[in-house]
Amino acid sequence: MKHLIFIFFFIISVHAHNLSWYGSYETAHKEALKKHKMLMVLLVEKDCPNCNKILSTTFMNQPYLNKVDDLFVSVLITKGQKETYPIEMLYTMTYPSVFFLDAQELFVGENIFGYIDSETFEKHLNLYLYQSPAKR
Repeated sequence: MKHLIFIFFFIISVHAHNLSWYGSYETAHKEALKKHKMLMVLLVEKDCPNCNKILSTTFMNQPYLNKVDDLFVSVLITKGQKETYPIEMLYTMTYPSVFFLDAQELFVGENIFGYIDSETFEKHLNLYLYQSPAKR
């Protein structure tokens, strides 16, 4: 019985699609430069129900997350953390917010303000890919 449970959880973990989040913008930026990827920054606030919801639904166990991992280095920033990040994000008043930046830290595509469900995020991602053929 123990082996059955282990096999069940192993199969689930192999098929799970989750992102690896950096907790430091600077470290993520260095990694993005090294891997020639862009940055996807998720800005959240403590005790924010929609922030928890986006992490547990939109950014967990979704098939499109492999595409996100291929194109972006993902970084999770909590409002008020000591780490530095682009000043434009300091003025964000809506949480969660998702920003897409290139290697020069310039915003690309449309930023997302507020909760976005997985279906809408996938459409947003596909639109971005359609507009950026070099990134496919």
